[in-house]
Amino acid sequence: GTIDVITSGHDPRGPEDKRLPFADASPGMAGAETLLALSLNLVREGHVSLNRLMTLLSANPAKILGVNAGSFAPGSAADLILVDPDAPWIVDSTKMAASAGNTPFDKVPVQGRARRIMKGGQFF
Repeated sequence: GTIDVITSGHDPRGPEDKRLPFADASPGMAGAETLLALSLNLVREGHVSLNRLMTLLSANPAKILGVNAGSFAPGSAADLILVDPDAPWIVDSTKMAASAGNTPFDKVPVQGRARRIMKGGQFF
């Protein structure tokens, strides 16, 4: 109950912002693409249940921001992500959707992938 929200803090920076001494480099990294897989480690390691993780990733942020989302309640937005929690993949900065692609998790094997996304009742 100590942590209310898990977020990526997604703020990718390109090579020109990172090719400086550490103290001078801009803060930030690509985080949205690795958020789910890295967060699922908390479930695998027994720190939280899958339901609690989804609350931390969706319901609580929506509540804090005052957005009518993050639940299956009538009237809530039909925004869903179909997840395969066991799908293995390797983080590859050269294949990330974030154009900067800078991540400390490059080449790290992870598990868990979003397979389909429904936003506003439409699949993407």
